Amino acid sequence: MFRLIASNAQQGFKPSLLSKVKHAKNTTKFGTATSQPISFDSNNMINYQIRNNSSAATATVPASKIIDQYQEKLRHYKLNAHKPIHIKSRGRYSQDEVSSYSIDEFSQLLHDADFRAQLTEDHLFKFASNIYSSTINSRRSRLGKARNRDNDQAAAFNEDVSYQTAVLSLAELIASGELNSILSSRTLFKVFGTLLQFKLSNDILSLWESGISGEVGSLYLAHDVLSIVIQVGYESKRFSYEEIKQIYDSSVVEGEPVHPFLSDRIGQVAISEGDHARGLDALESLMTLYESDPKERAVLGGLAQLHLSFIGQCKDIAIAKRFFEKALNPGGLPYVVVLKSPYMVSFLQNCSDGGDSMETLIELWKRISTQYIRDNHDLSSKSATINTGLFKIFFDKYPEPTEEAVKMLSLIFEKCPKIDEVFLNTMVSIMSWNDKDLFQKIVNAYEKYNVEKSIISHRIILKQAGLIEFSNSDILNLWNELLHKLDEENYTYIANADWASLRAATLFSEKYKDQRTGVYFSILKKYKDYMQHNYAAVKFLRNWVRNADAYKLISRITVEEDPVIEDEIKVTVPAFKNLKKNVNYRAVTKEVTNAAPRLIE
Repeated sequence: MFRLIASNAQQGFKPSLLSKVKHAKNTTKFGTATSQPISFDSNNMINYQIRNNSSAATATVPASKIIDQYQEKLRHYKLNAHKPIHIKSRGRYSQDEVSSYSIDEFSQLLHDADFRAQLTEDHLFKFASNIYSSTINSRRSRLGKARNRDNDQAAAFNEDVSYQTAVLSLAELIASGELNSILSSRTLFKVFGTLLQFKLSNDILSLWESGISGEVGSLYLAHDVLSIVIQVGYESKRFSYEEIKQIYDSSVVEGEPVHPFLSDRIGQVAISEGDHARGLDALESLMTLYESDPKERAVLGGLAQLHLSFIGQCKDIAIAKRFFEKALNPGGLPYVVVLKSPYMVSFLQNCSDGGDSMETLIELWKRISTQYIRDNHDLSSKSATINTGLFKIFFDKYPEPTEEAVKMLSLIFEKCPKIDEVFLNTMVSIMSWNDKDLFQKIVNAYEKYNVEKSIISHRIILKQAGLIEFSNSDILNLWNELLHKLDEENYTYIANADWASLRAATLFSEKYKDQRTGVYFSILKKYKDYMQHNYAAVKFLRNWVRNADAYKLISRITVEEDPVIEDEIKVTVPAFKNLKKNVNYRAVTKEVTNAAPRLIE
């Protein structure tokens, strides 16, 4: 196996590898050779296990009939592409049609030689594309407003496990050479792209380094595939910038077009390195491709991404601001720049580092937020990200509530184009001041601006109370407000996130832990049976084992009939409509205390 960079970071390219990269072209030819299997990072394999059910199937059904079934279903196998966020029309991005094979089913069948024999390059590409798109759609859904994070946490985890298992299984089959006859660079691009979604950098580089040494190595040197390899190699510091330039320069053939993805990635790396000239060269290269084919989405996407990189990654603020202004006023641009929130946060931070005043930063933040609303891109995740970026800069600049700081905070409220729950939640969660009056003023803003507090809002407020000099009765009132909201939202149990917020306000409070221990203990004694189920109760107590002193205290509720400690408070349970007792906490948590009796001695 060839490696661009050996484990010793001082070692450079091997001549044989450079020879292969030098002749790389943007190819889609299929190979027929086999390559050696590689070892994937076991830490990334979430209980990964190949399940081959072909033998069980053929035991009862004739092989010819099974093959006929495969062929029939493959004829109806659909490509369910994800919809890019900047594409407004439905078109081919409709998800209404259900494919004849689920991802899990197709993944398992790939280990059946009879099934693989029926596959074409198109089938394999559709499968790789569907894993990629499903991963993106799942995460986009979680970041949006549609999901209940408490109820959907398990489902979201299962989705991630399913998609990650599928792509790792597919990558292993590709590395073994089993799919060489139907493998294409566009399939590899989707596989690499999905691995990138899961941040499996080691697996990407291992698969690539193994693949280029095989007889189908030209597929791994296709420009779209190299674009991901360059990105991962650079971000993981596997390749230096000089080595990235070597890969790029050696892969480009004079007189032949450079794939827009590769131009895009080399441009992004160059901008990050402060090599603005090469970044602009990449932009001009993409513009040349655009002039030859104005409708090519990959070119338009590359142009938009490079433009965005100049805004968010360029440390030269004058250049970054020129690109920012052009993105907001795109007259004459053939592409649309979507102001992705991580890039905008980086832009604000770079402007702050470059000496811009807080008033200027607030104005820039306002314009970005307004653009999100105007473009209908104000997803809670995007708004939370850009708000978080501003507030971190703000509270870093003003660690104490000085007169100027309070004035700037008022300016943020004045300039905010949409004071909603996301805005207020973010401000409360990041606020580092321990001034009770100012904290209460922000909390009162929910009512002032007619923003209904969600369960998330109540949790955040309770959690941040750990920084503020509240009385024990104040903490109990915040807890009761949270429970009232849970009951109102038809919750039948007190979730782990609720207990975590209470813990942060009491036992984990750096300043007020000692005076609030009794509050936490009293509340837990009253509401211990309101946990979701037996497993939640057991997990709750086990999580305390790592904190010896706290565990000794909390475990008393399990081992003693009616434990009493100093500074307890009176807790009255109201008449709930939905919240109820779901477990016998003392009984089910005895398995924890019995397993390690010495911890409570």
